[in-house]
Amino acid sequence: MLKSKPYIFYVILCLIWGTTWVILKKSLIEGTPAVYGVGLRFLIAGIVLLLIVFFQKKPIPRSREAINIYISFALLNLVIGYGVTYWAAQFIYSNLASILWTGFPIIVVFISHFYLPGEKINLYKIISITIGAAGVILILSQGKAFGGENVIIGMTMILIAVFMAAWPNVYLKKHTHAVDTLTMNAICQTGAGIILLVISAFLEKDQIMIWSPYNIFAMVYLTVFGSIAAWLIYIWLFKHLTMIQIAYIAFPPPVIASFLGWKFLGETLTPLAILGAGMVIIGAVTVNLKR
Repeated sequence: MLKSKPYIFYVILCLIWGTTWVILKKSLIEGTPAVYGVGLRFLIAGIVLLLIVFFQKKPIPRSREAINIYISFALLNLVIGYGVTYWAAQFIYSNLASILWTGFPIIVVFISHFYLPGEKINLYKIISITIGAAGVILILSQGKAFGGENVIIGMTMILIAVFMAAWPNVYLKKHTHAVDTLTMNAICQTGAGIILLVISAFLEKDQIMIWSPYNIFAMVYLTVFGSIAAWLIYIWLFKHLTMIQIAYIAFPPPVIASFLGWKFLGETLTPLAILGAGMVIIGAVTVNLKR
């Protein structure tokens, strides 16, 4: 049982990340203001994580590197990365959003080449990045087939969000000794939640949160599983699986998201978009494999 435990959590994490996209999309359709939704989700999750940190009596690092990590992760990864993604998800299919975020490890590897001495890009990684980038271009080329200009804007904004979210992860990798991952997530999610709710008060003042039964379910699911359980499992898996095994987490979620989007929201992809999605997933999986 002990040997199988990491793989059970591995499957659970893939299921969580695969299901959050369709639940998020449907909640936006049901009337959740985008920025308000992600802000409230992070604030609640952050407070819960802070309580865990408090009861575990974990120290809170306050070095210059730690503060830089808190600020960059909260602003770039959570406020911009997730905030923009929530906003853009109003205009595109949930499966497309999931697929575009699959390119995250590719961008991390690309940025790492310039900032981390031991993470230089070799020929194998260049091929993986090229495959992934070509897949993104294929998907973007199909924008008009999914609804036209707003879809293209939505996909472009998500790509920008993914790129912005990648940098803090590279900085964290460079200064991983400076912070405790659980403490970092607790502080950053709380801070990001407050900032996003303030932004929502200005940008979404004419929108009212509709607390329908589904939206209540979505908020609870995205907070408890998407923001709390997923992070705790991900941190735990880093201690029990190899980086190669971790890299393969990029594969199942978009497949699950695509199936659920088709099943419950009627989302379909063109053949070229499916080909592009496959290329992005292959690039994301292979870019972190050692060669």
